[in-house]
Amino acid sequence: MRKTLNDLASYIKGIIPSKPTDIFEVKERFKDVSNELEIKEGINAYIDFLKSIYDILIIKGELYDNNKKVVHEYENRITLSVYYPFLDNIKSILMNIGYYGIINDQIIISKNRFFNEKISISKNLECLIFLVDCGLKIEGIDLTNKIQNLSNLNEIKISYPSNPKMLIGLKCMSIAEKEFGTLDNQDIFLRCDYKVLKNSETDIICVLNDLIRPLSQDMQNYILHLHQNFIDNGLNYSIEIKGFWIFIKYSYKRKELWGFNASLNNGIHINVKVENMDKHINIVQNFPAYLQELLKKGYGCGRKRNGFCDGGCRGLQILLEDSILNIKKDIEMWFNQEINFLKNK
Repeated sequence: MRKTLNDLASYIKGIIPSKPTDIFEVKERFKDVSNELEIKEGINAYIDFLKSIYDILIIKGELYDNNKKVVHEYENRITLSVYYPFLDNIKSILMNIGYYGIINDQIIISKNRFFNEKISISKNLECLIFLVDCGLKIEGIDLTNKIQNLSNLNEIKISYPSNPKMLIGLKCMSIAEKEFGTLDNQDIFLRCDYKVLKNSETDIICVLNDLIRPLSQDMQNYILHLHQNFIDNGLNYSIEIKGFWIFIKYSYKRKELWGFNASLNNGIHINVKVENMDKHINIVQNFPAYLQELLKKGYGCGRKRNGFCDGGCRGLQILLEDSILNIKKDIEMWFNQEINFLKNK
């Protein structure tokens, strides 16, 4: 079943990081925007603004969800422009405002930097009307005239009366995506990944805590325990965030084994790419039925294994629901058997 724009809004709202509580040192680039106290306050206000956007889309998303292309059912990544173009257009306009605008208590921007030139006037106006519903005040353009000549416009003024400091957060996050986004850290702007602003390395635990925040406290404690077990056993980790897919993967030498994932299509889950469980038959035969079925499915291309795609090439997935806490010791035993085999190989 296709995930709707409403579903996407709910998912992104859930992966927005917790608000910063302390003032943090920012990279030199962001010191041109404001001081560090106001940047922290601006980020907090921007998070509230983003959540107001997603709250409206959660309720009214079907009004703007005109593209019905369906992401492959086992895919974790999504391309916003292909599957959810309305939100992509909103993002484009907001980033233009933030990046190119001159900020004071309001943002002033020239018309040639304001619009998304790839879409029609009517679609641009639809986005602007939506943003007004989200609390922006836009002066210098008639939002009711769908056949106007945009070349006649002068500068456009943007304000956010309920909290003007939101514009500081908007500008910082626009710069963050345009200048500090990487292949392994995308979609910074719509997630408000303000950690990119910091003049320090991001702690893995911060990312992991944000990923598992929607889970129960018992499940969060278990995931943090597994993470520490992976590290204690000598696994390396890396973080990839692509198309709103957050993937923390753990590897032994160069072999990827386990990972924690959050994605729109597949929820929050453990991803497993082990291949040697046939070497531990005495252990496997005592596993609960759930894990035995998972192992029977196997990791690797489904078309090669059984003639049809079953998502196996992406790894074996264990959805992080409280029910798996009943088999947490077996899951840990599974990991320990695999890593011991690799160490002794």
